[in-house]
Amino acid sequence: MSKHTEVIEKLNVSPVKAPLTVESPFASCNLEKQELFAVRPGIPVADALNEASCILYNVRAELCEAGMQQQAVISPTQAWLLHMAVESAKAVIDSVYESLEKFA
Repeated sequence: MSKHTEVIEKLNVSPVKAPLTVESPFASCNLEKQELFAVRPGIPVADALNEASCILYNVRAELCEAGMQQQAVISPTQAWLLHMAVESAKAVIDSVYESLEKFA
């Protein structure tokens, strides 16, 4: 490794390590309650929380439309999609919470 490469690598290493997500499984898929999906570990928590916020924003918008009767009824399919979106966002938040507990 050249001296230049060593210097560049040292400059790119931050002394502050940001917390990262931990694996957080969700969405039971059978009688054994096996979890089908999971939040991937190693994602910066700020990015993960931003994604959870986007998911919840869209769920809120759909529920608001239904509540204001702009949408006649939420179908069972739409209800299931909203449920899965909320479950996904919750898994992200749980992952971040667990990560921050370990980080502290």
